[in-house]
Amino acid sequence: MSVFLGVSGSVELTRSSIDEVFASVVNPSDVNATSNRFSFDFPVGSLLTGDQLEIKATDGGLLDFVVGWSYPDGKWFIHVDEVGSVRLYNDFSAAVEGEAAGRVDLQLPSRNIPIEVRVHNAIPRMLGEVTDFELNTSRDAVDVSELGDEFRRQHDTLISGNGVLNCFFDYNHELCGAPTGDGFEPELAVYMHQLILRQQLGSGFHARLFLINRGAGHDSNDEVWYEFDGLITNVGVAFSPTAPVRSQIQFVTTGQIKLRVKAASNYLQQEDNDRIRLERNQGIGFVELEQQE
Repeated sequence: MSVFLGVSGSVELTRSSIDEVFASVVNPSDVNATSNRFSFDFPVGSLLTGDQLEIKATDGGLLDFVVGWSYPDGKWFIHVDEVGSVRLYNDFSAAVEGEAAGRVDLQLPSRNIPIEVRVHNAIPRMLGEVTDFELNTSRDAVDVSELGDEFRRQHDTLISGNGVLNCFFDYNHELCGAPTGDGFEPELAVYMHQLILRQQLGSGFHARLFLINRGAGHDSNDEVWYEFDGLITNVGVAFSPTAPVRSQIQFVTTGQIKLRVKAASNYLQQEDNDRIRLERNQGIGFVELEQQE
């Protein structure tokens, strides 16, 4: 009998796309062309570093405060500094670092530009430094027994879920925080701390909790994961002078919970109903013939 150990799991996190639209105005005085940053009126804490922002000029004109941009709308990743100024980047990793390299050049606009701003994120990233996670699912039951019944009768109703993510706290992307093997740039635990404070847009996210990752475990092509949308309900920090700082993130699910299983067949089917089982850890041409009963 096979026993699976929790050594190949991971957490894939997607910053949820937000349907709410901000309306504001970019004035020439809002743009600092020297530092390539600008500002506009938006609720404090509603935009976070690493968000992908869709900016659209509502008067049909061009976003001419972006150097070389000849379109009325565009999408960029943003870095929000301590005073609420916004810098634009084409790459997520450059946006979270906030350095000059990769920053989109800005210039003074020729007019007051009325804009609509929408947070739009659809790129999954691995949540880094996760030590363990827990997901609980439950179904409520209601009592439908009637007067005169000798035994209680229960009826199942709605399914709900909740869980916990435990990870090491980190806020700074270092050189070692390069894209993962699947091409995902890592998401850091500090984002979850910021997300619970984003009151205007909510603390929603989309996650896939992997029990078995592709390329690890018993069969290299197998994958097992839970997929759901959730809301962060509690974030805690454990601090001790002699231990790394840890974060505990609690969440509840907000919709359907899906258990996904993906497994490639280990057999080649033959016309005579025999099966050829592929040997593990061997190249093409090494097969083991297994006769069906």
